[in-house]
Amino acid sequence: MDYLTLGSLFDGIGGWLLAAKHAGIKPIWASEIDDFPAAVTAKHFPGVVQLGDVRKLDLDWLTPVDIVCAGSPCQDLSVAGSRRGLKGKRSGLFSEAIRIIREMRRRYSLPRYFVWENVPGVFSSNGGLDFRAVLQQISQAEIPMPPDNRWANAGLVEWGSGSLAWRTIDAQHWGVPQRRKRVFLVADLAEKSAGKILFERKGLPGDSEEDGRTGGETAPITGKSIDGTGKELVHNHTYADVASTLRAGAGAPKHMSDIQGRLVFVLQGSMINRKAENGPQGTGIIYQKTIGSLCADDYKGINNQYVKQDKCIIQKYVRRLTPKECERLQGLPDGYTRIVFNGKPATDGHRYKALGNGMAQPCADFVLRRIVELSKIL
Repeated sequence: MDYLTLGSLFDGIGGWLLAAKHAGIKPIWASEIDDFPAAVTAKHFPGVVQLGDVRKLDLDWLTPVDIVCAGSPCQDLSVAGSRRGLKGKRSGLFSEAIRIIREMRRRYSLPRYFVWENVPGVFSSNGGLDFRAVLQQISQAEIPMPPDNRWANAGLVEWGSGSLAWRTIDAQHWGVPQRRKRVFLVADLAEKSAGKILFERKGLPGDSEEDGRTGGETAPITGKSIDGTGKELVHNHTYADVASTLRAGAGAPKHMSDIQGRLVFVLQGSMINRKAENGPQGTGIIYQKTIGSLCADDYKGINNQYVKQDKCIIQKYVRRLTPKECERLQGLPDGYTRIVFNGKPATDGHRYKALGNGMAQPCADFVLRRIVELSKIL
């Protein structure tokens, strides 16, 4: 078999399945309890087996795969949520993913890779102890708490038989027009490639050869493996990502840069950066010409328009973003969530909720593409 296979837990609208398709990985199965996101996945991936509730998965009928991805519920970890942490009813489902992976590895020595995505609130949840629990459950190793109980935005841990790395990725630097930070964790359960997967510098945003800036280092993490052999010292890394071009329309791509902390999208060579009327110290608001804009065609104005938070503003007229625009914010194809659901066109409410719970597609694409690239080398 000359391709990798993938299963997706807490699948949502199939973001990991779509990333697998983009990377040349074959998606095999998906588990999702919510009917509407599962219906979206079924439309786009009719050959993928739908398994339903992760708590009811029968390992006797579960096909082993090379990669298991899990965007486990984050409501109990988010700073905007209940903050119950891994003991919460929803975020505690992470343990179900670990149960499945351990049993699958016991039976088949698969999966080799585990990929997990969640909100940055996981770093501070329960005083940092929840993220430590995540690392320990994956590695089955004793992981010490960092200084001041503050986890770095990126890090790498190695133990006797494997490795894991995590990195906070902001979607605004990966070709979509929104600030959306998510933690992406990759575990290589058989070898020590996790750091190479997430932190390979050449050709990636933040490469010093491209933007003249180098990645910094934070305090290293140490610990010992579960068998007492000791865990190697590994650096944590951070990268100064520079956004690639946003192309919502025709025209040659142009570089994106950060000017005084304000992200500037250069679209069609026309950009006006004005001061906010009520922003602190003239906080920048990004104005962009109509051609090549984020906003859906049906709502384009004849003059400048800009997007602020979840509103599209045209000549001082404020409206809610359409589902199509939310799909674009997530880097998804137009109409990705526009399906027939329960015999009728899906409501905007269903689409908003499903998209809001999803991840920015380019970030997921990057992670799986790197796994494929490394698997060809190792």
